[in-house]
Amino acid sequence: MDRLLQALRIKGRATPDVLAAAVEVDVTSAIERCEQDGLIEQTRLGYRITDAGRERVESLYADEREQAQYVIIETYETFLPINDEVKQIVTDWQMRIVGGQMVLNDHQDRGHDETVIARLHDVDSMAAPALASLAAALPRFEAYSRRLQRALASVREGDHTMLAAPIKDSYHTVWFELHEDLLLLSGNERKE
Repeated sequence: MDRLLQALRIKGRATPDVLAAAVEVDVTSAIERCEQDGLIEQTRLGYRITDAGRERVESLYADEREQAQYVIIETYETFLPINDEVKQIVTDWQMRIVGGQMVLNDHQDRGHDETVIARLHDVDSMAAPALASLAAALPRFEAYSRRLQRALASVREGDHTMLAAPIKDSYHTVWFELHEDLLLLSGNERKE
C-alpha cells in the first residue's frame, strides 16, 4: 500500500495498470484499501492521491530519511550531474542540428541516433551503482533499476520509443519519476 501511495505521489494521476507497472505487483487490493482509507480517489483520468494520502507519503519519506540519510544524500549528489546528461540525451534524441539549425529529429540519421543510444548506455552504467546503493538501503528503489533496464533493453532491441515516449514506461519516463522521488526523499525541490 505504501509503495502504491509513493508511486501515485510521483505520477500525479495513474490508472491501475500504470501503477502496477510502477510498483511491479498487483495493486487491486491496495487501491481498494487506499480508497476506503481516503488516501486516494478515482477521477476520470485515473487515481490521484488525496491530502490524507500526501500526509501519509510525507511520513513515509521522513521515515526513509531517518533510516538512510547518508546514502540518500550521496545518491542525490551523484545523481545530479548524471541527470543533466540524461536530459541532454533526451534533447539530442528529439532534436538535432541540421545546417546550423535545431530541427526535430526525424530519425533518418542512423549515426546520430546510434550515438545518442550509446551515450544512454554509458550514462546508465554510471547511474547503476548509485541506484544499487540506494536500493540496498531502501529496497523499493530496486523497481526503478528493473524498469530502467527493461526500457534500455527495449531500446537495444530496436523499440526506440522506449527511450523517451511520455506515455510509456520509457527510460526518460522512469528516470523522471526517479528524479522526482529522489527530490522528495532528499527534501529538495525541482530546479528548472
